[in-house]
Amino acid sequence: MMITAIVTSSMLMLSACSIVEQANQSLSYVSGATDYINQVSSAGTELQQLAADAINNPDVTGQIQEKIDLIQAEAAEFSEMSAPAIGENIHENLVSYNNQLTEVMNEFETSIAEQGITAENWEKTGIPELINNINSLKEPLSGLQTE
Repeated sequence: MMITAIVTSSMLMLSACSIVEQANQSLSYVSGATDYINQVSSAGTELQQLAADAINNPDVTGQIQEKIDLIQAEAAEFSEMSAPAIGENIHENLVSYNNQLTEVMNEFETSIAEQGITAENWEKTGIPELINNINSLKEPLSGLQTE
């Protein structure tokens, strides 16, 4: 009987530890994903301002390249994160938007190299819309903290 009680209490403690570990993983993921969204949002806003400035000042193009490189590096780093089971759908959406954003930024880089920066080629990028899509995942992401 005593052995059964010890085994049962050990199993309960292991189960509780597993639940705490899962909660910690979820909180860590939510924190990292939220930080990523905030970084991309901020960099996107700065990129939009730089693109507007570069239309009249071609010297800003180097800063645009740096911002593009930063966003692409952040997207690649985030895509390597593993999401807890509860956040897999959100993570898949973020990774999908990251892939689209990276592709669009590559096209924008090519456009800059070939034509310079114009209002038209900036508007065609779709970068602001993709960043808005990424931002739209903040709310469902924050909901993971309560689950």
